[in-house]
Amino acid sequence: MASFDQPLEAYHSRLRPAHAKLVRQRLKAMVAQSGVDIQANRATVKALKAVRDQLSSLRRQQSGWKGLRIFLWVLFGGGLLFIGVQLLFTYLDPSFPINLTHLLWAGLASLGALLLNVAWLNAKIASLNTRIATIELREQALLQEAWQQLAPLNDLFSWDTVTDILRQTLPETTFDKAFLNRQFEALLAASTWRPDADDDFSVHDLQTGTFCGNPFALVKGRTFSMGEKCYSGSRTVFVQKSYTDSNGRRSTRSVPEVLTATIVRPYPEYSHSSFLLFAHHAAPNLSYSRNPSKHSGKEASFFNRWSKRRTEKELEKFSKNLDDEYGFTMMANREFETLFYAKDRSDEREFRLLFTPYAQQQMVALLNDTEIGYGDNFRMIKEGPLTAVLPLHLPTTNQSLNPSHFYHYDIDALQAHFIEFNESYFKALYFALAPLMTIPLYCQPGPRPAPTSSTEKFETSLWENELIANVYGDTAFAHPDCVTPCILKTKTLKHGDATIFKVTAHGFRSETHIAHVPVRDSNGRTHQVPVEWEKFIPVQHTRQVVALPDQSISPTAPDSLFAAETILHNNGYSAASCEHIRATYTTLV
Repeated sequence: MASFDQPLEAYHSRLRPAHAKLVRQRLKAMVAQSGVDIQANRATVKALKAVRDQLSSLRRQQSGWKGLRIFLWVLFGGGLLFIGVQLLFTYLDPSFPINLTHLLWAGLASLGALLLNVAWLNAKIASLNTRIATIELREQALLQEAWQQLAPLNDLFSWDTVTDILRQTLPETTFDKAFLNRQFEALLAASTWRPDADDDFSVHDLQTGTFCGNPFALVKGRTFSMGEKCYSGSRTVFVQKSYTDSNGRRSTRSVPEVLTATIVRPYPEYSHSSFLLFAHHAAPNLSYSRNPSKHSGKEASFFNRWSKRRTEKELEKFSKNLDDEYGFTMMANREFETLFYAKDRSDEREFRLLFTPYAQQQMVALLNDTEIGYGDNFRMIKEGPLTAVLPLHLPTTNQSLNPSHFYHYDIDALQAHFIEFNESYFKALYFALAPLMTIPLYCQPGPRPAPTSSTEKFETSLWENELIANVYGDTAFAHPDCVTPCILKTKTLKHGDATIFKVTAHGFRSETHIAHVPVRDSNGRTHQVPVEWEKFIPVQHTRQVVALPDQSISPTAPDSLFAAETILHNNGYSAASCEHIRATYTTLV
């Protein structure tokens, strides 16, 4: 496609400026449509800032005066204590000398501290508190006024706002309003990977659509793995140590010695991972994988050239080996082979079908980039028709298109954040797709999807259901004894007027145990050092979710956690991609 000819240069010279212009045009149009008074809001925010500055100054004064009051009360108590101790010693021993001057000064200090607190400082602090409370009411009023001024603009943001701009920037890319079963099956068609069998991953953010007519999914979710944790404990023992006393005689004495011990036990670990899945009918028998190369984007120094040459020779040697399971044959573009390093490819003919000489040049340019995009920061895995791109920048990118991200009471802060978020999201999405854009065959349209029938309109997919479950969060489904985050997995029970699916929360409860580890002291004696550790035991809990697309129905269930809970699904809109929390009633049963 012409839009993706030389994807790196296209982004830099054409698409990024075009997108930035569209973002500002969309924002300007929304401001005009909302009818908000920008100058009035700026005046309110300016007044609000002045009030907050005044509050900050008064609170610093308040803190200082309160500190002085504490000091005076300490001085008052200290003076009385000094006088009391002097009189007590005199009572117990009449011969105890009394310094009348010290008693006089202590008495004056206590009296002065008391008078300052009672007669002046308490009143000053009370007056300051009243003044602060009055200004806080003014602050709240101004803040409420600022929110009211921007309410018409905030109401215009929707789950579609970001993707509408992306559609105009990248007309070859479409975005789904829901990830339904039909689209899920199209993405995974002929693939051996089944997400429903993966109990260690749950979808939290999801954006699906098509790239040049071929399905893709931008996925972010929570991943579980069983790691290890080191626990430590200590015990103090007494050991006998010899020493020479002042008379030159040898003797022994008990000396304390701290013994420490550590143990390693299994520990559940949770993290967020992000990836892009792309399905294409070309090269269906090809599988390969690649990781970021240490040679990409490096200066042409002697040591870098030497290291790259070593990798090249290694590939040449591997290419000549006819006894291994791979049919790897090195291509003429040595730099591409060195940087892409897909030595485990399963089909040379299909690999060359995808990576034409032109595709190789574009991929090398993408991998060596150090200024425009993210450079060589991605893994790439292909299994049959399904390709996964795992860029390192995605996990740290905010992938949720929730319109509440843009809500603000300050027009200037709102505009700055809206522009920054859209440009950041576009860059993250574009360079997740960029490795695919370098392959001309992937930029050719795929088969036209079959029309949606009325019976499958609301058949939400496995990932869509996980998304709905994660809107509620762990606490809605977790086992009562669970002490860790949960991986929420779903299974559809019924489609129709109501979509019913069950959600199973996988987590762990913990039990405290004490291990006794033998440790020798410096005298060679063995002691048992206690080490406290936690044993994590799997637990799971299942609840059902009922989703009703008909807005006229308001379900109530006596044992539901959220009776008539409103989850925005607006005729199939997705929680992470479009409208998802206002128009479909869902109930946890």
